[in-house]
Amino acid sequence: MIQEVLHNCHESIEEGHQGVVRSYQRVKHDYYYIGLYANVEKHVKSCLDCSSSKSLPQLKGYSPGNVLAERPFQVVSMDFVIPLPRSRRGNTVLLLWQCSFTGFVIAKAMSDTDALIVAKVFEECIYRRFGAPSLIRHDRDPRFMSEVFQAFAELIQARSRSTLSYRPQANGQQERSVKTVMQSVKVYVEDPLQEDWDEIAERLVFAINNSHDMTRKKTPFYLVHGWGAHTTLRATTTSRCW
Repeated sequence: MIQEVLHNCHESIEEGHQGVVRSYQRVKHDYYYIGLYANVEKHVKSCLDCSSSKSLPQLKGYSPGNVLAERPFQVVSMDFVIPLPRSRRGNTVLLLWQCSFTGFVIAKAMSDTDALIVAKVFEECIYRRFGAPSLIRHDRDPRFMSEVFQAFAELIQARSRSTLSYRPQANGQQERSVKTVMQSVKVYVEDPLQEDWDEIAERLVFAINNSHDMTRKKTPFYLVHGWGAHTTLRATTTSRCW
């Protein structure tokens, strides 16, 4: 049973091959026994999929002018995950948004990325769910810098701020989320051509949003909704000590 729980808290698609601490926090929520952390650490470090797809994190420099958000989705960062192979559904890019206050991530697989489509998808995924942010942060991608998207930002009364091309760390939190999603996608790919990445990428974001945040002390999902998500681990097991 221990191995089953360890597998569910790390390898399942809802957990997304998170690191030692986040995997430990997930399993500790429902189970505890002496030596639990050591077992989780051993299990994660022995995961062949993780060792073959993950690299050491890169240190990011401090960026002056970062905005401190005071509420969920007051400040939203956005970025494209590229390059990606054409999926069976015809998608070629993944657009990510992240709430700076909660760390909550939203993903949308796309086949068309012209500026008008990007604005429509922003309205669908962000504006209709959380309202207009005060600030939209992004890199200097031509689609974000276009007159169409800038006009859309002005229409919803959101300030658009691009990070400097020579200081990509200004959007470092978003870069880390992009890296996390791509590492998880790589782990779960079923074929060498990665043609099914869009079928799992949005589900893997669920794992990120339900991972314990060491800085915020809660999961992004909880910080946005005010309650914890009912995940597979909780649904298939009963809280107990061993």
